[in-house]
Amino acid sequence: MRLFLYRLAALHQVVDVEEWAKQIPLRVLRGWMAYWTIEPFGDDWARSGKLAAVLASSNGAKVDTDFETKFLPSYRAPVQTTEQMIEELRKVPIFAAQMEAKGI
Repeated sequence: MRLFLYRLAALHQVVDVEEWAKQIPLRVLRGWMAYWTIEPFGDDWARSGKLAAVLASSNGAKVDTDFETKFLPSYRAPVQTTEQMIEELRKVPIFAAQMEAKGI
């Protein structure tokens, strides 16, 4: 319920959600909740991630199960170590040749 109130408040550009929630009649809140079940709002990032996953897979890409979550603002990519980066670069022939020439 709390998350729904914050989504509704964002839609109406309300800053003080707690105070605003006290003013909303229950009948009105239930109406908004019913509307949300038909036409969801407030999760644009998740919808964008789902759309990107559908487009990528329809174009032949192999999509990981966590693909959609990579589009959320809260996503933090794992940090690679220097050794892991070097190993990835070795998989690319031109870089592998350059690294071998420099003794890396």
